[in-house]
Amino acid sequence: MKIIQSFLLFSVILLNVLTSCGNSKSTVGSNTGVKETLSGKNRMTVPLIEQIRRLPGVIIRNGVPVFVKATSEISTARSSEPLYILDGYTVGNSFSSLNGLVENVNIKSIEALTGSDASFYGSRGANGVIIITTRQ
Repeated sequence: MKIIQSFLLFSVILLNVLTSCGNSKSTVGSNTGVKETLSGKNRMTVPLIEQIRRLPGVIIRNGVPVFVKATSEISTARSSEPLYILDGYTVGNSFSSLNGLVENVNIKSIEALTGSDASFYGSRGANGVIIITTRQ
């Protein structure tokens, strides 16, 4: 009987300690609305080329975004523009044609694909793929 009482007392103390160690405020996900609002406001003022330049591995060469694959490729003169996909449709390898089709305000997301992820698009995606999704 004494063993059962000790076990119950130990269980109550352990339960009390475990529940009191937590923090009373839930901070998970509390700032998500602020981030979305800030990115929405910034999207209106930031040009498309600047938004693409912020993607990892992308630099601007002669006013055109290109992927940097190795340090020796920075000095090459050949065109290495990525393939542009706008809302699931292939636009081509020309940034100037893409820039006329999309407005900064309508951009929902921009994603960069390289390597095996871009192989889905075949030889046209050999220099990388930039996928732009707009609000419809």
